[in-house]
Amino acid sequence: MNINTPTEPLVTVIIPTYNRAQLIVSALNSIFAQTYQNYEILVMDDASTDNTEEVIRELHSEKIRYYKLEKNGGQ
Repeated sequence: MNINTPTEPLVTVIIPTYNRAQLIVSALNSIFAQTYQNYEILVMDDASTDNTEEVIRELHSEKIRYYKLEKNGGQ
């Protein structure tokens, strides 16, 4: 068995967001506080016009992958 292979499956957490910079850190901190640690977080930004991207970048977490749409897709 390769020692670099995690024994626990990778979990992907997807967070859709739109203009919720003031709430995104709470959502992410909730995930960071979990005991299960083999996860990645995909933040899917629906073309926010606030500072959501800046807030996420300031966290400097390798577990977060941030994607921002160029145009708001709505519901």
